[in-house]
Amino acid sequence: MKLYKFSIIVLTLAVAAAALPQAALAQVIIDRVTVKEKAPEQDTLGGTQISFYTNSPTTARLDYGTTTNYGFFNGSSALAMYHEILLVGLKGNTTYHYRITVRTAQGEETYTLDYTFKTGKTTSGSTSSQLAISDVRVTHVGGTYFIVTWLTYAELTGEVHFNTVENFVKPSKAKATRNGTRYEAVVAKLKLNTKYYWRVFVKDKDGNTGSSSVQTITTSTSDNSKEPLVVSEVSPSSQADLRLTDTTALVRWRTNLPARADVSFKSTVRGVKGGSMKATVYVTDHEAILTNLKPNTPYTFTIAALDVYGKKVTSGQFGFTTKALPRVAGATACPRGAAVWAYGQCRNLTSERTKALELRGNLNRLYHNRVPGSALRNWYILVNAYTYGGYSLEAIAAAVRHGGKTVHPTIPFSAWQNSKDYKGYIKK
Repeated sequence: MKLYKFSIIVLTLAVAAAALPQAALAQVIIDRVTVKEKAPEQDTLGGTQISFYTNSPTTARLDYGTTTNYGFFNGSSALAMYHEILLVGLKGNTTYHYRITVRTAQGEETYTLDYTFKTGKTTSGSTSSQLAISDVRVTHVGGTYFIVTWLTYAELTGEVHFNTVENFVKPSKAKATRNGTRYEAVVAKLKLNTKYYWRVFVKDKDGNTGSSSVQTITTSTSDNSKEPLVVSEVSPSSQADLRLTDTTALVRWRTNLPARADVSFKSTVRGVKGGSMKATVYVTDHEAILTNLKPNTPYTFTIAALDVYGKKVTSGQFGFTTKALPRVAGATACPRGAAVWAYGQCRNLTSERTKALELRGNLNRLYHNRVPGSALRNWYILVNAYTYGGYSLEAIAAAVRHGGKTVHPTIPFSAWQNSKDYKGYIKK
C-alpha cells in the first residue's frame, strides 16, 4: 500500500465564541495524519495504521467503514499528543471512509472532515486470521493497577500483554473476563509511578489471533490498596425519587474504589418474588434497573461490592415502594383478571391507532418519506413505546438510528431516561 498523507482541515465548535475570552479560544489541532500499511511482526499483527498528532494531550477515536455511516470505531481513552491506531480485518482493494475525533481533559472536542484511504489488493488486515478489536479504553488507573476494556465481533478469549519496556517477546499477561463480546482485564501488581507498555490480545478456538496497537500508561504515585471499600450515595432514598415507577426501580450508588457490585432485592409482601443483578465490570458509579416489580409494593435491597484488591463489603438494607399503576396515553387501569398489555397497561385500541398514525406521520416527515426498514421491522415495539410507554418522538427517532438503546420494550420512559444507554445515545 502506498503511503498517504493528508492535510487536515479541523472543525471546531464555535458556539458562543464571541462571548468567550481570547484565552479560551485556543483550538485543538489535528495534524500530520498518516495512513500506511504495517507489516506483521513477532507477536504483533499487521494492518492499516493511522497516526496523527495533536497540539495538546487528548483522547482519540477513529470511526471508519466502507461508507460515511462508518459502523466501526477504535481509539484510546489515554491522554496523549501522538496517536497511533491500527485497523485490522479490512478488505483488500477497498475504499474506506474515516473521521478522527479528539477530546481534551477539559472536554474540548475537535473532529476532522470525512476522509478516505484505499487498501491494497492484498492487505495484512484482510485475512481470516486477523481478529478485529475495537473501542479499547483504559477505565481506571491506580498506583498498582489499571483496568482495560474493549469490544470484539465474536466471543473470543482475551488478555492484556504488558511490560516496562517496549518488548512483547515474553510479556507479562493479565486475563480478561468476557460478557458477550465485551471484555475487561485488571492489570495488577504493578509498580508505583511507572510507565508500562501494553496492548490487547485476543484468540478464537481455531487459533486465529488479533491485537490492538501498543499503548502506554503510567501508574499513579500513591497506593490505595489498604483503603477501606465504602458504598455511599445509595438511591432511591425516598418515595419522591423520580427513578421509581410502578414496575421498575433504578438503583444507583457509588464506591470509592473500582468495584463489581451486586444488588439483591426482595419484597416484604408474602408471595412476591425478589431477585438479584450481578455486576460484570469494575466501576465507581453503579446503577441497576430492577424490573418486573409489582405496582404499589414495598421492597428492600442490599448491595455487595468487591474491589480490585479483593476487599468485600455489604451495605445495610435500603427500601422503597413502587408507584401505583399509572394511566398513560388514554389507557386505563386494568380491571381485575384482565390481560395486561405493554408497560403494565390495558390495551386501548382507539388510542393505539391514533398514536400509530401520528407516529408514522412524524417519522415520514423526519425521514422525508424514507423511513428506515428497521423502524418497519420493529413497528409494534415503537408504537407500544409511543402509546403506552410515554416515549417521545426524539427517543423513537434515536432508537431507529441506533437499533434500540433509547427505547426499552418493557421499561417506561420515566425510568429508562435515567439509564446509561439512553443518556449515551439520545444525542448521537
